Amino acid sequence: MPLYSFKGHYPVEQIDNNKGWYEVPDKPVAPEGKEVAWVNAEWVVRDPKPQDRVGYQWNWSHNDMAWVECEYSATADETTEPETNEIVTGLSMDLTAASMTSFSLSVLAPSITSAGDI
Repeated sequence: MPLYSFKGHYPVEQIDNNKGWYEVPDKPVAPEGKEVAWVNAEWVVRDPKPQDRVGYQWNWSHNDMAWVECEYSATADETTEPETNEIVTGLSMDLTAASMTSFSLSVLAPSITSAGDI
């Protein structure tokens, strides 16, 4: 059965009536010790991701078609607690999800009223 992708998303057999679907090649069979992944709108047969080690992470490089080990950037001393009061200055720490949503909407689009104002 043919596979279809919607604008590059993971291929499926069933499609709907939206525009943007296209037929993709059949999923290849992975040889022993390999895996098949849908990456950048194409099938890739590759080695499984190597085990990450502390301070490093393996990322897939599509240009090189290989796993590349990348070092985490140093962001803070691990023993230092974040200072949350500085991050949320002026906000109450006991906001509910609903009031936070209203706050976020009013910041992003002041013309939108919250449900309490209707």
